[in-house]
Amino acid sequence: MRKLIGLIFLLSLILPVNIYACMVVFYKQEPSIYEISQRSIAIYDRENQKVGLIPQISFRGRPQDFCAVVPTPTVPKLNTVSKDVFYEVESLTSPTWIERGSGCLSSDVIVQDVKPTSSGDSVNVIQEQSVGIFDTVTLSASDPDALTKWLKDNGYQYSVQDKEILDYYIQKSWVFTAMKIDASSFSGMSDYYKYNINPVIFRYSASSLVYPMRLASINTDDRTDLVVYTLSDSKMTFTGGKIEYANRIDDKELKEIDDSYPIIGGLIGQNRYLTKIKRTFSIMEMDSDIEIVPAPDNKEFKGIVYYGFSSMMDMLPLGIVVLVLLLFRYFRERRNIIKCSRHD
Repeated sequence: MRKLIGLIFLLSLILPVNIYACMVVFYKQEPSIYEISQRSIAIYDRENQKVGLIPQISFRGRPQDFCAVVPTPTVPKLNTVSKDVFYEVESLTSPTWIERGSGCLSSDVIVQDVKPTSSGDSVNVIQEQSVGIFDTVTLSASDPDALTKWLKDNGYQYSVQDKEILDYYIQKSWVFTAMKIDASSFSGMSDYYKYNINPVIFRYSASSLVYPMRLASINTDDRTDLVVYTLSDSKMTFTGGKIEYANRIDDKELKEIDDSYPIIGGLIGQNRYLTKIKRTFSIMEMDSDIEIVPAPDNKEFKGIVYYGFSSMMDMLPLGIVVLVLLLFRYFRERRNIIKCSRHD
C-alpha cells in the first residue's frame, strides 16, 4: 500500500491531465537561440512564386574579416530587418509554459544601378547596393574559377577549394549576392566579439522553396543545427525535419502578434501558416540543398511545458482512478476473507 501511495504522489507532481496541445514537453535545458548554427526565416508565396529569405547573420572575429555569399535562383531585392526578428519569432514559437493550477523592414538601402560588367565574360556584376552596414554585390558567373578569383580579388576570403560547391549553383544558373561589412560601423568594439547584427531579407522569384544547405557546408563544423521558420499558405516541412511549431494565424492572433511582436508581425501578410522546423545535420549530410515542401497535413502543433504542482482540478481525474483502485483492492481482500472463513 505504501508503494502505491508513493507512486500516486509522484504522479500527482509530474502527470499532466489537461492536454492543451498535441505534444507535452517536460523541461530540459536547451541551447540559447544564438548557439544555433543555421537559422533562417522563409516567407513563401506559392501562388505568386515569391520568396523572402532572412538568414540570421552572426559571427565571431573582426568585422573586416567577415563576408557572406548567398545564392538565389533569381536576382534578389534586398532590405534590412531588425535583428530582434529572430528573438521575436523564437519567443512566438517557443513552448507554452503552463503552471499546474493556475513593422519591420527598414529603408536604409542605397541602390547603385550598374551596367553589367564582366571578367573575361565569366563573371557579370548585376547590381551593387549598400544595405544597412553591408556593401553588397549581386553577380552571375559561368565559371567557378573565375568566381573564386573575383571573390578573392575583391576582398572576399573564399578559397579555390570551394569552387566545386560554387559550381553546383553556377550549373543551376543561380546568382550570387556577396556581402561585406563596413568595418567603421564597429569602431571601438573588441576585435573578437560575437556580433548579432541586423539581417537582410532577400526577396526573389522562385517556383519552389529551397534552402542552400550545400553552400552552408563551407567552413562549418562536423555537425550543424538548422532551424527554419516558414510563413506560407500551409504547414511546411523538409526531409528529416522535426516540426516544433505549426499554427495557422487568424485575424485575432495576428492583432495580438502585432501588439507583442511587431517586427515578425509586420512580415505576416496573407501567408499566415507559421511553421518551425529543426534538424541536426552531419557534414556528410550537407551535400545537397533542402527543398521545403507542404506537409502531408495542416494539423496545428504547439509544444507545452508543465511545471509546479498539480491543481485540485488536475488531481480530480487522478483521484477517481485511485479511488477505483482502492475499491478494487478492498473488494478483492474482502472476497479472500470470505473464502477463508468458509474453509474454516
